[in-house]
Amino acid sequence: MQGPGRSRDSIERTDSLYFFPDQKVTAEEARHLLRQGTPEQRAWVISHLLRYAQWDDIWAFVSREDVKEIFPTLDLPENLRNAWARMLKIEAPVG
Repeated sequence: MQGPGRSRDSIERTDSLYFFPDQKVTAEEARHLLRQGTPEQRAWVISHLLRYAQWDDIWAFVSREDVKEIFPTLDLPENLRNAWARMLKIEAPVG
């Protein structure tokens, strides 16, 4: 339940996101990194989304095309990488 005088927007700006368990990252910071960060920073945010976020929260931050574009550089365990590749219809490299 929200405290008095706190809107959902103010919570989103100041509270850290649950899908960054090791450090405090706000929604504003995550969106900034996705828009203007380096490819490594974008991969870091998207990796956390795919590992820890709930389904609807993932797509509130990125599109399927965003994920597909950066997919080879994401830090995901093999089983999760394979599951996401199947869902996104990404061909696994042969070899």
